[in-house]
Amino acid sequence: MFGYIRPCKPFMRNYEYEVYRGYYCGLCKDMGRRYGQIFRLTLSYDFAFLSLLCAAYNDSSIMKRQRCIAHPIKKRYCVCCGNDFEYTSAAAVISVYHKICDEINDSGFFKGLPLRLLRRLMKKAYLKAAEKLPYIAETVEHYMKEQSMLEQEKCPSIDRACEPTAQIMAAIASGVTDDDSQKKQLYFFGYNLGRFIYLADAHDDLEKDIKKKRYNPLYLNYNDTDGAKRFALDNINMSLGQAADAYTQCSFKRFRDICDNVVYMGLPRFRDLKKKKPKNEIKI
Repeated sequence: MFGYIRPCKPFMRNYEYEVYRGYYCGLCKDMGRRYGQIFRLTLSYDFAFLSLLCAAYNDSSIMKRQRCIAHPIKKRYCVCCGNDFEYTSAAAVISVYHKICDEINDSGFFKGLPLRLLRRLMKKAYLKAAEKLPYIAETVEHYMKEQSMLEQEKCPSIDRACEPTAQIMAAIASGVTDDDSQKKQLYFFGYNLGRFIYLADAHDDLEKDIKKKRYNPLYLNYNDTDGAKRFALDNINMSLGQAADAYTQCSFKRFRDICDNVVYMGLPRFRDLKKKKPKNEIKI
């Protein structure tokens, strides 16, 4: 939902990056085929990783070189649409729809008009996805309402503020496999991943939220941005450590190296996502 779950490309082998990008492209096409082309514009790295996580519990996939609207000239490897993306596509549509609903609630009447139109265009696809994953739809709706309530109350508790996003990610992550022995580990992995995402977003938007007088629990606990960001980073590191503990107990059939890159190298580099660096510069 936020785009923080990314790989660290410079430390990936060529075939690993091709596989990762193949799942990203495959999910993009699958969302368009199942739910309409407009959803292809909403695809985030978070759900590309979720697709890879689903595939890690399966035996095989088929990749083919294909063209798309974004890359009409040169063909790229793309995982062929199929059951690989059935769960992820539906979960992504549900998450995007409720994210738009949340943004409408946070916007004024005129500023929210384009979002209201977009929500109307997405409603039919959302209902289709919600019918496929009713538990995920109910969970996301419940915790998004809870998040809105906490924002209206200007809740100063960091833990309470993180809880809705953590619970949403826990529910989505635990649904990637039917193996009951793995669901518990995936739940804790997703829960701490959700805490990380919320804290990383609050960390990055701190100055902007202060300027626009928007809710941000970090600033409610610290009057200075430096102290708030240090506190956020301490909690982010704790959440990433706990997520890694749960992740190590997940038993994948394949793609462990690619997932390791995302969890151990991509996630800790979240602060680099919004920094503009020269193309020939790599932070190591």
